[in-house]
Amino acid sequence: MINHDFTKTIELILSSKSILIVSHRRPDGDTLGCAVAFNIALQKMGKKTLPVCMDEIPKRFHFLPRVSDFRREFDLKNFDLIIINDAGAHHMTGFHEKNPDFLSKRVPIINIDHHSSNEGFGTINIVDPSASSATMIVWRLFKKMGIEINCEIATALLAGIYNDTGGFMHSNTTKETFEIASELIKSGVDVGEIVRPLFKESSLSQLRLWGYLLENLHLNDKKVLASVIDEGSIKVLGVRGSDTGGIIDLINTVPNVDFSILLAEDEEMVKGSLRTQREDVNVSDIASRFGGGGHKKAAGFRLHGKLEKHTVWKIVPSAQSRV
Repeated sequence: MINHDFTKTIELILSSKSILIVSHRRPDGDTLGCAVAFNIALQKMGKKTLPVCMDEIPKRFHFLPRVSDFRREFDLKNFDLIIINDAGAHHMTGFHEKNPDFLSKRVPIINIDHHSSNEGFGTINIVDPSASSATMIVWRLFKKMGIEINCEIATALLAGIYNDTGGFMHSNTTKETFEIASELIKSGVDVGEIVRPLFKESSLSQLRLWGYLLENLHLNDKKVLASVIDEGSIKVLGVRGSDTGGIIDLINTVPNVDFSILLAEDEEMVKGSLRTQREDVNVSDIASRFGGGGHKKAAGFRLHGKLEKHTVWKIVPSAQSRV
């Protein structure tokens, strides 16, 4: 689903007075970068805005401008427009669980995303899988609207691009990615302010967690590399499930593997992260079998429940998916 026509999106934004800006659960730099950029830009237009996220914003993203504006609760009746950022599926925000009307479209929804698995749950769906990040799509929208991209907005948008391209190292990095990044840097962005917290800083407990996951790597006869951590081990290490972020990309550097998978328990949920370097393996298809999705080479899913011993090998043999 690709929609490059921003006309209806712009009309809806201009006609709205109070806008709810939504990031997905377990937020990353892309969903937060979009929300922060919208929050600043729309307030400059005289709109009332509220950025929300079901989960607490991780400390590594506290460098983002006005990140303290985020809230975890809201009253839907106070808004006439919802903008949801970087959510490939309707359940990824988590807000539908507490607010039954959240996705009813009683309040119009603008769905901005770059995942090929996007469900098209919005009133308007701006979804482009060729975009390296959702923040790239927001940049295009702002340019179309004539919004001045100041240093704060540029910082938020560049953070999203940097996050989702792995520091411009992932295969989704394109010529346009570098062109947009170059334009954003011209706005006075301190690139080091983004790079350090995203990829150059780790807590001692997080490094211990990574050590545990690396020590417990297993490669099966189907060329699937996997690591698993249960909630008990997470508590013993003194970390949180969110601290596993980034380790799957390191695991995926092992050559001659079909794909890599990381399973982690987190508060009655099991999070699965999948990566591949192969062109003939589509991990988004694998994730979709468990209610998730993502990109061809990077995807994930979340399931209610607990891990059992050898859970990963119950899942993997039936999860082969080739293009």
